[in-house]
Amino acid sequence: MTMHVWVVAATLWVSLGVPAQAQPRVEYLTEDPPKGSLPHRKVVYVDDRSCPKGEVKEITGGSERQSIPRKVRCVKRPG
Repeated sequence: MTMHVWVVAATLWVSLGVPAQAQPRVEYLTEDPPKGSLPHRKVVYVDDRSCPKGEVKEITGGSERQSIPRKVRCVKRPG
């Protein structure tokens, strides 16, 4: 095999053999989850139009047992 053919073959082999890095799909809720339903440190996004344009509400679950409140902030829309 010539060097050129070898390089092309190796490039094709690598590109077909390495799976693409899939980005996790971001899901948006339309309202805040009920109190106590969001596990500690779990993050959800809520698009209820309470944040400025182009942003959504990011809610990070707290822990009632450990007296850790959930965190709520507006962030740029992920994805």
